Amino acid sequence: MHLFCRCGQSMTLSFRMLVFENMYQIDLVPILECEDCSYYELIPSIKQDVTRLLAELKEQSREGRVVFTSVNELASVLYDIYKSGQELLEVSSFNTFLVEKCEERINLLLDLYGYASRAGDADWMEEISFRLAALSSFVKKRQFLETK
Repeated sequence: MHLFCRCGQSMTLSFRMLVFENMYQIDLVPILECEDCSYYELIPSIKQDVTRLLAELKEQSREGRVVFTSVNELASVLYDIYKSGQELLEVSSFNTFLVEKCEERINLLLDLYGYASRAGDADWMEEISFRLAALSSFVKKRQFLETK
């Protein structure tokens, strides 16, 4: 995925560990990075989720490392794309590919939800519902933006 940096060079998808107050480490956070000027920024779609996670860690007084891709479905999908090498697609192709991968993950989560329901595991169903809501919201917004 190539977007342009404030210096005019292209930015690419990458992942970093973010460290806050030397106490909280959030690993595998998706960022856009400029290799030319070393500027980076969080992917706008996940910025609020990183902030929410940090607040939860502070509230729980939980120091240490959290792997963001294990607590955020969109980050997980982005990481799968990154590992496959598909992040090098042009922006329009990447956005289409991302929505497709999100829809595939939604279908997988729906299958897991059905299994959790049959097993009577309410906690698992709640976790899956949370993950489904986040991805569904992202896909809905992306499709809405593309049709304007």
